[in-house]
Amino acid sequence: METTHSKTRRTKGSAPKIVVPSWDDVWKSFDQKNSVISIEAMNAEGWRTVDQVIQKTGLSSPRIYNMVREGKFETIKKKVFYGGKTRDIKFVRPKF
Repeated sequence: METTHSKTRRTKGSAPKIVVPSWDDVWKSFDQKNSVISIEAMNAEGWRTVDQVIQKTGLSSPRIYNMVREGKFETIKKKVFYGGKTRDIKFVRPKF
């Protein structure tokens, strides 16, 4: 009786084990990456939301995003509790 499998088919091996010196460091970086921060804390570090930049400068949002692409602004995306919900908001600030 013939089989439908190839004669050279290999069996699946087990997945390699993850070796990490300290799982606490892994969890700490995960928590920092996924933590919720306030807009005021980001403003204290020099970051502004695109809406704040629009209100201050009067530029349109496509123009601001073009400036980001041109390298005049640096961006970062953070989780912020805003309007009763946790949202991912993009913050910008001028490059030095």
